[in-house]
Amino acid sequence: MRRTILSILAVSLLVQLAAGAAFATDSRRVVVDQTGTEVSIPEKVERVVITSPWPLPSVYVLFHGSADKLIGMHPASLSAAKYSLLPRIAPEVVEVDSSFIKNGEINVEELLKMRPDVVLYNASNLRNKAIFEKAGIPAVAFSTSVEKFNVMNTLNSWVKLLGEVFQKEDSVKEIVDYGRQTYDAIQSRLAGLAEEDKPRVLILFHYSETQFMTSGSSFYGQYWCDASGAVNVASELRGMTDINMEQVYEWNPDIIYITNFSSFMPEDLYENKALPNHDWSGVKAVREGRVYKFPLGIYRWFPPSGDSPLNLKFLAKHNHPELFEDMDLDKEVRDYYRRFYHMDLSDEEVDRVFHPVREAAGGV
Repeated sequence: MRRTILSILAVSLLVQLAAGAAFATDSRRVVVDQTGTEVSIPEKVERVVITSPWPLPSVYVLFHGSADKLIGMHPASLSAAKYSLLPRIAPEVVEVDSSFIKNGEINVEELLKMRPDVVLYNASNLRNKAIFEKAGIPAVAFSTSVEKFNVMNTLNSWVKLLGEVFQKEDSVKEIVDYGRQTYDAIQSRLAGLAEEDKPRVLILFHYSETQFMTSGSSFYGQYWCDASGAVNVASELRGMTDINMEQVYEWNPDIIYITNFSSFMPEDLYENKALPNHDWSGVKAVREGRVYKFPLGIYRWFPPSGDSPLNLKFLAKHNHPELFEDMDLDKEVRDYYRRFYHMDLSDEEVDRVFHPVREAAGGV
């Protein structure tokens, strides 16, 4: 009993300390987040924790040009960062604390000790919202499903909200404009494409010994297929959904893309050694050598991230090589990183973007 009372007192003290830190300045302002909630945050934000969405730290770096003020993030964000190009732009990012989240659960006592001015989190995570409200931590929600999982508009909405949180709204326009221009340019080339000329695509979203999932409609995979001139073979299913090999053979996709939420590589399917009871040898995409790994730049390219415009070009090029024959993906990556991250990539770094290591799936 005595131990319980002491624990309650300790948490209470931590809440008061956190509140004291957060309200140290009298000057505060209100930001409306993507749940429509009005959140009171300090006029000047100095200590930021991003618990989710996992790609948001990469967008934070795209927005700021560094990981300055970022003091905490999810372990899955950290594992992607370690094997990405993010540390080249923001070396300090690999030192950001992720120890306050274990097995997906937030340790609120440890979070309070970090004294964040604001926590950024996934708007769909109502449990976390309740935790932050109870602890008195200002928390701004970011939606992962803007306009039915429209990746580019989701990215743009995140950048705009970051502009409001950090009062740097003037820097938003160039990033948003580039994304829109990229989308329009891709659509212009795809205009008039007959439905029968679109490749039928399977996206292996989670693929491991314990998970075999694709992206149906109402998720990012549908957006990527629609925007890059492909047919999602799983469009009759919804969201992240379980599948089996029998369905794969029924679909018999022309192309397979494997996300970086799986450690499996295209060669695992080509050599038929992914899983003992999964025979990929008869699937059209495997037989014709059209299995691709989603790239990893400053984050995994499947969900919205700072590299989303590049992923649209990557998919369009692989879905329709004849229409995008003149598109040099290596050059596109170099130009983008030079323009938005102020970084010149070496040949090795460009190659690493398109051939990420298995370990980048860690922490998922």
